[in-house]
Amino acid sequence: MKKRAIMISMLLVMALSVTGCSQKTATKDKDTKTEETAKTDDAEETESDNTEDTSEDTPTTAELMAGIDVEKCVTLGDYKGVTVEKTIQSVTDEDVQNEIDNALANYPVEVDQAAKEGDTVNIDYVGKIDGEEFDGGSDQGADLKLGSGKFIDGFEDGLIGARKGETRTLNLTFPEDYTQDLAGKAVEFTVTVNAVKEPLSEPTDQWVADNIEGYDNLADYKAGIRSEQEESNEQTAENQVRYAAWTQVIDNCTINEYPETLVEVGKKLYEQQVETYAKYAGMELDAYIESSGLTQEEYQSNMEEYGKNVAAQALVCQAICDKEGFAIGDDDYQKALQDMLTEYGCTEDELIQTYGQDNVEQSIMLNRVSNLILENANVTEVQADSSADSSSDDSGN
Repeated sequence: MKKRAIMISMLLVMALSVTGCSQKTATKDKDTKTEETAKTDDAEETESDNTEDTSEDTPTTAELMAGIDVEKCVTLGDYKGVTVEKTIQSVTDEDVQNEIDNALANYPVEVDQAAKEGDTVNIDYVGKIDGEEFDGGSDQGADLKLGSGKFIDGFEDGLIGARKGETRTLNLTFPEDYTQDLAGKAVEFTVTVNAVKEPLSEPTDQWVADNIEGYDNLADYKAGIRSEQEESNEQTAENQVRYAAWTQVIDNCTINEYPETLVEVGKKLYEQQVETYAKYAGMELDAYIESSGLTQEEYQSNMEEYGKNVAAQALVCQAICDKEGFAIGDDDYQKALQDMLTEYGCTEDELIQTYGQDNVEQSIMLNRVSNLILENANVTEVQADSSADSSSDDSGN
């Protein structure tokens, strides 16, 4: 349930004031692709995104703290007895139905009719340029929702009206802004329709048994959805109350001095985050910053502010650890580490290799501090007014 979120919890909680372009992402892909090309790109992005900087040359936060007079840099305020409200969102029948509707759309059933826009067709296709097949231009058993825009112009429209077993030849042209080796070229696709599918208007026990893992009837599926959503809402409320309590503790403290070494850690995190967003947008960093409406001076200012926030929270965390006698490697640390290894199903060496020594250490220590704060906090639980939330959503706010 937590896994990777645990490993980055320290970074997420510390980044209280993420500003400027670091909050903006581009979600629309510039190039229209064949499905095969899209699959390849997605795999490459996923592999890249999961890579952590585990360089042994980079000092850990604990090593940096050893050279810092924490007591001089931060004056601790109250971190016990903070008051926070835990708001738990209830699960409505509409919430359950929305998830079922999404599943119905994702798992259409085969029908004996001509394909129309919105239907899903299962197809085999072969693409040729000048009579020769090309990389990424062929596939078998691919599901394609007509009207989704996943394929180049004319491909999906060319399958409107096709029936199961029918083969069509589509003579098309790649867009001028496509990949360099294919841009503007004429292409011939030979497409065979294996099946035409559309979503059911209402779920049935048989549909559940055929498509939803772990369930064989609709009643149990609905109950399972409600239970999972209630668990998710509880976890969300827990995360929010942790964030609110930590924010209060930070506000209660006074930062007297920002050690440059810690500020640089935060600035590096900020830059890495923005570079990731730029990559998703298919842009160079400077171009991405400009597209986000920021000048270089504003970008540098945001980075500096982010760095100070990271430094401030690292100092507060360390000051609380010092006062409470928390230390990396002590008995409670070792127990938390073993719990993490059990949850992740790996060895300590594998955990460190994947996430880095500093991420492991600081994640455990911050969670210990956060747990201490919550154990001593005044938490009031309230049930969210789901009808009010629905009205707010309907108004577009």
